[in-house]
Amino acid sequence: MKKLVATAAVFGLVGVAAADFSGPYDQGNWSFQADDDGYVIWNAPAQVELFGTNSGTWYSYTTLTIATPAAGNFEFHWQYGSFDSPGYDEVGYIINGTYYFLADRNGISNGDVSVPVNAGDTIGWYVESYDGCCGESYIEITNFKGPIPAPGALALLGLAGLASRRRR
Repeated sequence: MKKLVATAAVFGLVGVAAADFSGPYDQGNWSFQADDDGYVIWNAPAQVELFGTNSGTWYSYTTLTIATPAAGNFEFHWQYGSFDSPGYDEVGYIINGTYYFLADRNGISNGDVSVPVNAGDTIGWYVESYDGCCGESYIEITNFKGPIPAPGALALLGLAGLASRRRR
């Protein structure tokens, strides 16, 4: 029973929040994909803007994703903007390839999201263009917090493993 409690306590230290696009969430660690002329503007470490396509390809996606290094919460403030007619472009967030809708310019323009994720989960955002024309849309992300390993957590896990082996 003591071994189980100690292990749970160590695992409880693994996920803490990073407050911006730095460290494991630095710009160079993200994967950017665009079907056409979508693009990303980095104002790191505080903000990122993801823009959808406007080059004529129907149902195109622009995505920005990363694998989480620890379990914890995926948190951010988002703002949606569009130069297209309402309903032709949408934005949202992604967890493990599932797209979660946030807005398509029909009244909702910003908000806050906080969802739990596991270590290794892929998180990020998308912009989908239904018509591929008539103005691009974007999602602006601020107040991003992603889970990171607590300082020394991996060392503690190693020590717990050694203590467990010594008892045998």
